[in-house]
Amino acid sequence: MTTQMPLETVTAFDVRPEATVAYKNELHRVCAVLSLDRVIIQHVQSGRTESVLLDHLRHPSTVLELSAEKAEPLPALEAFSQAEQALAKKRLEQLGELIGKDSRTREDVARVATTMDLSTASVYRLIKDYEQAGSLVGLIPGQRGPKGPRLPERVEEIIRDIINELYLQDQKLKVVDVFQELEERCKAEKLKLPHINSVRNRIKKIPAKEVLRGRGYSQEADKFTATPGEFPPTRNVLGVVQIDHVRLDITVVYSDTREPWGRPWLTLVIDVMTRMIVGFYLSMSAPSSTSAGMALAMGMLPKKDYLADLGLSGSWPVQGKIHKVHCDNAKEFRGAVLEHACHEQRIDTEFRRVKTPRYGGHIERMIGNVNMMLQKKPGTTFSNPQKRGDYDSKKKSAYTLRELEVEIADWIVNHYHVSKHGALKKPPIKAWEEAILGTSKMPACGLPQLITNPEKLVFDFLPQDTRVVSPTGIRINKADYFSEVLIPWINYADPKTGKKKKFVIKEHPRRRNAIWFLDPQTRQYYRIPQFPPPPDTDYENQLTGEEFSALRSRDDAVGKAMEDTDAKAGYRQRSKEREAASVALTTTARKAARSGKSNQVGKKPTKPNQPDRSQIEDRMLGGVNTAPDPSEVFSGFSDAPVLPFTTRS
Repeated sequence: MTTQMPLETVTAFDVRPEATVAYKNELHRVCAVLSLDRVIIQHVQSGRTESVLLDHLRHPSTVLELSAEKAEPLPALEAFSQAEQALAKKRLEQLGELIGKDSRTREDVARVATTMDLSTASVYRLIKDYEQAGSLVGLIPGQRGPKGPRLPERVEEIIRDIINELYLQDQKLKVVDVFQELEERCKAEKLKLPHINSVRNRIKKIPAKEVLRGRGYSQEADKFTATPGEFPPTRNVLGVVQIDHVRLDITVVYSDTREPWGRPWLTLVIDVMTRMIVGFYLSMSAPSSTSAGMALAMGMLPKKDYLADLGLSGSWPVQGKIHKVHCDNAKEFRGAVLEHACHEQRIDTEFRRVKTPRYGGHIERMIGNVNMMLQKKPGTTFSNPQKRGDYDSKKKSAYTLRELEVEIADWIVNHYHVSKHGALKKPPIKAWEEAILGTSKMPACGLPQLITNPEKLVFDFLPQDTRVVSPTGIRINKADYFSEVLIPWINYADPKTGKKKKFVIKEHPRRRNAIWFLDPQTRQYYRIPQFPPPPDTDYENQLTGEEFSALRSRDDAVGKAMEDTDAKAGYRQRSKEREAASVALTTTARKAARSGKSNQVGKKPTKPNQPDRSQIEDRMLGGVNTAPDPSEVFSGFSDAPVLPFTTRS
């Protein structure tokens, strides 16, 4: 079964005191922050309180979104033209502070409407479209959020009336109660009864704040924010992060042969306020928007499972929405995919001014610390040739890429975070704790907003490429991917150019079991598995797509080096000579035929004393001990069919 990527979602939600959250599919209110990973919550109806981990909390809208067949999902942004995408991004920038702001006044909207050259009503409609869609697609003309199936206008009117009369009341009736009433009214008016999912989908499209207020949760509705918060990020954890790349001063080895591979690149993200490392990405590939996106995505997600997968102890409590990314002007930070992902996740990007290196000092010093640590490890290349001296970095290399990742992660969590920082005069982990929980001298800034949909977050940052669809599917990194979704697009020709059409795909740089395919007809992404599936072995499963491709390329190069180039060169020369001789003989024969020398027609020129083919066959079939000379066999055979050799009776 092909999996479809859900594209509509709210990016993040608050976990500060008085915020409304979902826990075990019921609404709760956050009472207090106990620690960096735990809060006290109170059930909004019973008043029961309990202590829970942040990882168990969900966005409050999940309580309202009852399990149902989903409404028609939004198209992917990449399915629209560049002009439409640019318009959506421009509109989001123009709407700016109005998005997610509960206290916006009509004057605020009118002011923005003037700058956009639109009516106030149009701006209100754009805000509603964006907040319902939770995506830039909502700001593209004609794309006002998810659409359900069309129903007769009278049926739509009855559903709206029943929702207002029964569902949006403090009795807190269920969807099934609404549907039963709809069934009675449709029967009375002899109208066709729609599916219960039609009711669910229309309830789902009602703003969560409106549902909460209508069903008796007025206080929660006042606190509820369905989009990223509006607090100034300058004095909050994850308010501003810095990101940069560095080629590490160490050589890593292949995981199968342990032979030298090369020097990896590290992408690092650091929280400016507390100097905590937010996330990182280790790769053999040069800096790109992919490495930047993967590091940012890692930084916003919980890291408990990640550390467990690496076999590491310790705490890395950094998670939550980043508000602003500060980076230099390198091209990898200006890629279309990274720009699109930051827009979708409502993350601001700020580029360092040219010739102002002091504005990137935090991250650059941090990178220097990492390389200083690596200079004590086997395979280090040191920072310059003078320091390296006669040290053979390749010969001494020992770490695979994954082993180096474990080393770096352990150093971050159990050394750097817990060591006194020169500028802070305290460990970064302590600075993070004090910023969130507060001290006698500094008010608490609270926990960062948590990510609503981790899968969607990572998906937004995945690298994008284009490929044709062949009868075997899509080929990428020397592997094939196939699903029934691809069948209509096999060898599909672009109507405009007549050439084979290239389709948009997304791939995870560290997972090679599947890719994502953008269907141009449905404008949705579909998961396409690798076919045949990769070997189910521990070793194969640990290989990233990058290392798997590198190993294939290395093996190809090794196999190429094993070739007998002298023999191949000799063959090519002899082949040319035979070709020239054959062409000359054929040309002579055809000229003779045209000049009337019929006695030459059909007679094949032969060399003097050339053995007859029948004599050679008799010797081979008759059991003669003396085998024919290979040159005789070659020279004696004509163009006549060759019969299989049999033993004479």
